[in-house]
Amino acid sequence: MTFPRLQLRQETMLLLVLVLLVAIVGIINPSFLTYFNLFSMLKSSTVVGLFAIGFFIVLIIGGLDVSFAAIAVVAMYGTVTLANALFPDLSIWLLFGIAALMGAGLGAINGLLVTWLKAPSLIITLGTTSLFRGFLLYFVGTDTIRKVPSGMVEFSRTNILTLTADNGAKVGLHVSVLMFLLIAALVFFVMRYTTVGRSLYAIGGNRVAAARMGINVQRIEILAYTTAGLLAGIAGLTAAGVIRLANPQTLVGGELDVIAAVVIGGAAITGGRGSVIGVLLGTLLIVTTNNSLIVLGVSTVWQKVAIGALLLLAIGLPLFGQFSQRQRGTEP
Repeated sequence: MTFPRLQLRQETMLLLVLVLLVAIVGIINPSFLTYFNLFSMLKSSTVVGLFAIGFFIVLIIGGLDVSFAAIAVVAMYGTVTLANALFPDLSIWLLFGIAALMGAGLGAINGLLVTWLKAPSLIITLGTTSLFRGFLLYFVGTDTIRKVPSGMVEFSRTNILTLTADNGAKVGLHVSVLMFLLIAALVFFVMRYTTVGRSLYAIGGNRVAAARMGINVQRIEILAYTTAGLLAGIAGLTAAGVIRLANPQTLVGGELDVIAAVVIGGAAITGGRGSVIGVLLGTLLIVTTNNSLIVLGVSTVWQKVAIGALLLLAIGLPLFGQFSQRQRGTEP
């Protein structure tokens, strides 16, 4: 079976699992399929999805960046603090620009350290996670900011679609969903149709061969970590904008959901394989699973158990398949 056909099959099966899960939970509890719940799940998917796309870009080159939540908090809290002090009426899109620049800067630090020290990226990003958060909490502040710039207030109220629910209530699809889909489409285009995208896959597939092909490996690596930081910065401000609150203690702790979304979406943990469409489906599956357990009245403790089990299945099944193929190949 060729590589593209394998990808198509994995994504198709993931989509079928997602549809089946939605159908089963909807039958058990009809409130799951209401406009309010579906729109709420899509809005919840935006922050997880932005983190997942950034993590995916680094994973493709064979790296691991677990500092995305810390970068998001620094960018979010730093942007709101700066805007409140100097530009309280700045538009939301300029605020996103500031948060993206902060995130990109911190991501670039990750990339420079990884290429300079040549140490495992997991260790380096664990270190920068503590560094970034410690710097924020000590030098910037620890208080929750409840008064956010006017642009964020307007952003929190902006919907791209408003429908009337069965009970007559108005429910809206938040603009952050459209923003997330546009970013995902842009990353999909870059990964699939540009030299940069092909270079990322080539480095993850075989770093030495990629260098021999003339790819500037270090420059592409720094670009990957910078892009992941940029997306984390946007995700951080999105999270604060939706709830109109900047809390430096939030976002950290959800790393498992993000990693699970990317791996379940078909990205190889060793790099070189995966797709943006798979990441989107994996994100929807994780968010839907968490929401399903809430709707069904299952304790939130079991959410981590369910996500952990899905992650182990996503990693274990391909390994089991490879093991079976090797066994068949050695049989007389």
